[in-house]
Amino acid sequence: MSRYPQRKYTKKKDREIEIMKNKQAAIPFDKIIITATVLSFIATILIFPSLPDVIPYHWGINGSVKTIEKWFAFITALLPVIIYYAVKLRSKKDQSGKSPFVISLLVMAIHWIIIFIAKG
Repeated sequence: MSRYPQRKYTKKKDREIEIMKNKQAAIPFDKIIITATVLSFIATILIFPSLPDVIPYHWGINGSVKTIEKWFAFITALLPVIIYYAVKLRSKKDQSGKSPFVISLLVMAIHWIIIFIAKG
């Protein structure tokens, strides 16, 4: 018989230990999305002078294009981090943080597609 008694964990305790291990091994999505957004914002500042006075932001089903003033590019550059935290706070089920991260990257990609279309 062992000198030290074996610890028996409940299912709740086992789950807590598993969650703590997952948090320690998790990819720091917060840091990645903030860094990517800051770099995107800096790139937007650098490209801003060469943008036309209006940029497209919506394409209708009939082919019509709606435009907005070019300063709006700064708002779309910051949207990924705003959406990341909004989705993360709203969806507590997804503990990994992958869904908010993917959504934010998609918004960042849309931002740059719009910028490149505006540049021609």
